[in-house]
Amino acid sequence: MHNWPLEAKVGQMMMFGFAGTKVPEQIRTFIHQYNLGGIIIFSRNVENPRQITQLNAGLQQLALGSPFGVGLFIAVDQEGGQVARISEGVSVAPAQMAMGALGSPALAGQIGKIVGEELAALGFSMNLAPCLDVNSNPHNPVIGVRSFGEDPEIVGELGSAVIRGLQESVIATAKHFPGHGDTAVDSHLGMPMISHSRERLREVELVPFQKAIAAGVDAILAAHVAFPALEPIPGRPSSLSYPVLTGLLREELGFDGLVLTDCMEMQAVTGHYPMGEAAVLAIEAGSDMVLVSHTPKLQEEAFRTVVEAVRSGRIAEKRIDQSLERIARAKEKYVKWPFPEGKVASDEHSRVMAEAYGDSMTVVRNSGLIPLPNRPVVVIETLPHAASLAEEGSPSGATLAQALADLGAEVAAYYITPEVTSEEYEKTTELVERCGLVIMVTQNAHRCARQAELARLVAERCPEHVFIGTRTPYELGDLPQVRNYLAAYSSRPEALRACAEVLLGKREAKGRLPVTLV
Repeated sequence: MHNWPLEAKVGQMMMFGFAGTKVPEQIRTFIHQYNLGGIIIFSRNVENPRQITQLNAGLQQLALGSPFGVGLFIAVDQEGGQVARISEGVSVAPAQMAMGALGSPALAGQIGKIVGEELAALGFSMNLAPCLDVNSNPHNPVIGVRSFGEDPEIVGELGSAVIRGLQESVIATAKHFPGHGDTAVDSHLGMPMISHSRERLREVELVPFQKAIAAGVDAILAAHVAFPALEPIPGRPSSLSYPVLTGLLREELGFDGLVLTDCMEMQAVTGHYPMGEAAVLAIEAGSDMVLVSHTPKLQEEAFRTVVEAVRSGRIAEKRIDQSLERIARAKEKYVKWPFPEGKVASDEHSRVMAEAYGDSMTVVRNSGLIPLPNRPVVVIETLPHAASLAEEGSPSGATLAQALADLGAEVAAYYITPEVTSEEYEKTTELVERCGLVIMVTQNAHRCARQAELARLVAERCPEHVFIGTRTPYELGDLPQVRNYLAAYSSRPEALRACAEVLLGKREAKGRLPVTLV
């Protein structure tokens, strides 16, 4: 390792993604010639479990057959809920806020173990999860149900349980250090800033990460979020900050595992720095791996600029070797070939997940309509839609109306988009004039003014109403007229099925709201 050419050393510190289900020539070249360290998989690369296992096997064989013979990290964002790159044919965990509603570290650990075992069987060695962000901002546009909740201790406890479960099979990656929960900007689209004092950060944002480090987490992913109390250079994100990644994370908190950047193609970085300079800053700050998920030209720029920075003496080769040692330790522990055998979507795994989805259902308001009376019901349903770039997309075809019908309810359904077009608004207005029992399925109505307006109209004109929230329940702050509300935290098929069972009295909702509504 220490005798590798410089390009091979820097290559180990890069993690790249690509489009499609075939390995592009550019990625093959980086693996063979430059010893690429890792690959990140997105839903664009996945058709089904068999196909992704074969793709991962081909990638691993390319790496092991290269002149360097070092296996790849193959990583994926398999958080649960709406952030699951492999969404069918596997056991998908509930959204983390749903797990917060369950409040069971034992079950969280069991879920982590299942997800880790299945990912390893599919050829993954790293899960870019869990999120340890304390979601204290109701208007956070990118975290929301990806957080376990608003209590730092509970977030840390549940996150640590998931980490221990995952790491029986794959690397868990605690993110987004030092916290992305109290932001009002999505770092995919701009530069978020958290202006809290160091004291407040120690009391809230840092608590879950400290617990994760104590639990033995092997990787931490840095946020593209500016913290003026930690980094003196105005607007510099934590992912590029030496005081944050080395001063705080390495020296103060004592973390000696892998540090990864979040994707460097997010606007929080590319809107302020050239890609090559950002990659150099990330390594100078203390990152071991630089993640460039999409664009071949930017991947090339990141790699070449870091190589040049070492050659020029800006980055000491000793600094590169420190990261290589951490990478080697983690790969020895987690990169397995052949892939380990494991049951994927087994009956037992499916049973555990179904119970978790079911028990997480949370009745937030109820004037007596949950469970529903045995009468026909009209469902006005916001169709599943990616609420942020982190979600990518949602499984098609799953609706609450169909889940209710499958369980024997008499249902009439009308579907709307989250933004609610003028035509949809008018048709819904006409519909509710002649409705009796109405269910409206919402998705972050507090962030979609037209959806919130329509929801208020439905609540006012239909005394017999039940609302189902398929993302964060914070939307209730904008819907004081709603008297019956069930938080499902997700629009995945498993969540909608569990929701239907609660509405029809076939299951008890046991969840407790893990956030405060204002």
